[in-house]
Amino acid sequence: MPSAYCTTCHSQIPLRPDGSCPEGHPVIRRKGGKHRAPSNNWLARIGTPASIRRTPAPTHRAPRPDLPVSSRPAQDARPAPAPKPAGPVPLRAPSGPPPIQYDSTLTEMFGFAEEGTVATTTTIVPPEQEPIVPGLQEFRRPSDRAGDTTTLVTRLWEATETAPLIEDWKPDRLDPRVISGRTFRWPIIVAAVALLIGGLAILQAVQDMPDRAAEDARATYLAVTTDYQTLLPEIEDAVSAITDPTTDTATLSDAAVSLSAFNDGARTLFDAAAEPLPSMPPLVSRAQLDALTPVRQSMANAAEIGLTLERRLGDTLSYRLLWTKTFQLPPLPTTATQDRLTQLGVALGLAVTSTKDAIGNLPDEPFLSDHKIAAFQLGQRLDDWQVEYLDALRTGDSATAETLVQEMTQRIDALKAAIGAPLAAIGEWARTQLDTLQTQLTAATDPTA
Repeated sequence: MPSAYCTTCHSQIPLRPDGSCPEGHPVIRRKGGKHRAPSNNWLARIGTPASIRRTPAPTHRAPRPDLPVSSRPAQDARPAPAPKPAGPVPLRAPSGPPPIQYDSTLTEMFGFAEEGTVATTTTIVPPEQEPIVPGLQEFRRPSDRAGDTTTLVTRLWEATETAPLIEDWKPDRLDPRVISGRTFRWPIIVAAVALLIGGLAILQAVQDMPDRAAEDARATYLAVTTDYQTLLPEIEDAVSAITDPTTDTATLSDAAVSLSAFNDGARTLFDAAAEPLPSMPPLVSRAQLDALTPVRQSMANAAEIGLTLERRLGDTLSYRLLWTKTFQLPPLPTTATQDRLTQLGVALGLAVTSTKDAIGNLPDEPFLSDHKIAAFQLGQRLDDWQVEYLDALRTGDSATAETLVQEMTQRIDALKAAIGAPLAAIGEWARTQLDTLQTQLTAATDPTA
């Protein structure tokens, strides 16, 4: 007879011809004979011995309408409900549900056997447990044999035992540092004194910084100013040579050397005066450095005067040297042969060209501006004069040629003599500037003067 597992009765039951449970319960049949396993842990149930398994009473289910009346379960089989007690219900310890009987084998559960039942028993061996170390509260404190604290104190008080004296005992020698009673360490004292001395030295050095810087600057200013003062005699001689109209070219060249040295000294003086003073740390007085301001100002003024003097004297010297190249005409005859006329024409052409080039390069010195204009006008007249003079010689007009020669000679002589007045003015101005320069240098070297 075919059988299957009833999910309500929880047992393997024979099926009716229509494939249902005799009790009318639903039976689950799956492909391959598999059916649903119970919801509880089946391994625990398999391991439960058969002797303690209990089969629970079937619960009441509503009769199925598709079954005959004779096959329905009797309603009288249902136990009557117990009457409720009148008094309070005593509390009882809750108990777990009885184990569910499960007679199907593991093979039947997975659908490998439809008929016949093979009883199997599975035993689950619990894993070995490690030994549990007893807790601190499990240890018992051993009792003192001597009793409680009172007994111990009494015994100690009444004890008459004496310890033998050690006759050969001697105290150990104490460390000298302990015997001396010193409460400080020399390294600390030495380090503190060294730091104090170093701090005082640094403080003193910082306080002396303005004095040292002022002394160094004052020494530098004095050296530069003194060196510049030694150049004043030479520059005075150069002024005399440059402003003298009768000075030759060699003397003017020596004056140029003196002017170059004077210019270098003025620039050195100006650089020293413009050099910024060293900066001081905060809270350090700069009174000593500020006291050098008048000295620096005098040096700057002296340098400015020297540079201006050198520049204008240099322009005058250049004017004098270029003036010597102007109006250098060859001898001018009133009559001449054809060959002589040809040579004279070439010489006059070179002289005119050299004169015009020199006049064009004359510097713009204010005291010589009028003289420069006169020289330029005479140079322009020289072009026309050359043509007229050569034509008079070519035609044999000696009277006209003589008149032209006298005109040009007189004008050139007058222009050369006119340079004396502006040169004298330049000399007077230069000597005045030298006096002012000497005053400024004195103030720079001796501020109290």
